[in-house]
Amino acid sequence: MIALVGIGASEHAARSAAPVWRHQDLCAFAVSASELQDPAPAVADFYVAVSESGRSAETIAALSHLSDVGRVGLTNCRESPLANVVDHVLGLDSGPDSPVYTTGYTATLQALGMLGESWSGATTDWSVLPDLASEVLGSAGPVIDEMGPAFEAARIVDVVASGASSSSSGEGALMLRESARLLTACHETYNYLHGPMEPLDADTACLIVGDGREVRLAQDTSALGCPTLLVTSRADVSSAGHLTVLRLPQAPSPLALAVLQILPIQLLGWSIASRRGLAVDGFRYHQDDTKLA
Repeated sequence: MIALVGIGASEHAARSAAPVWRHQDLCAFAVSASELQDPAPAVADFYVAVSESGRSAETIAALSHLSDVGRVGLTNCRESPLANVVDHVLGLDSGPDSPVYTTGYTATLQALGMLGESWSGATTDWSVLPDLASEVLGSAGPVIDEMGPAFEAARIVDVVASGASSSSSGEGALMLRESARLLTACHETYNYLHGPMEPLDADTACLIVGDGREVRLAQDTSALGCPTLLVTSRADVSSAGHLTVLRLPQAPSPLALAVLQILPIQLLGWSIASRRGLAVDGFRYHQDDTKLA
């Protein structure tokens, strides 16, 4: 049993990796570091701790309580406090990151994909991802410019996805709050159908990510008058009315697709932040107990 542990954006990345790893016959699940703060019996035989900075206090505390289990730390900073509580460090080496965790986040998704494949024997041609990312960044710009004002004006933005794309809703909602200071909520697709969509009206913008039930959901929310952006690789759905479709290229794996899915959301955050005069250079409300020195 493998536990993927993280908090914030790292937890969202872990929650996308877990179902992909299970599909590759690895017995894996994701758990928030916030649930593992007190000493307790280990919930898994092996832990993968995810922290881009290597300084997340909650993740380090969760791993420090453990003994007699395997521990790998996935981080962009090899010489960090996380290295002191794991047996092996897997370095991202992705360079300096933005305060809202952009390049480090996409690097984390790739590293989790590669790590799972190294253990399971699955193979993905990750070398095609840079070209696919360039394609998405080039094609998404005009769509984001068109949709930005509607999302900026919305009372709230619901971000919805499921399965291996769940990180795109969790991290998407988080990043839009951090960068553009939008009021957002993240939802798992099928849970969203069981009540959370009841307040929808024309003042709610919907950002829906995925190729499955998400397509019908996007058509439904747009029919209710909600400005809706569907990020999908499906070719059988088109923009109409309040629905705008942003089509992604086919990706070589689910986690590679998650990398492509977050790119237009990052562009949306930057676009709205720029119009609001926000520099996206740090947090207004600094907490002194979330990062270790």
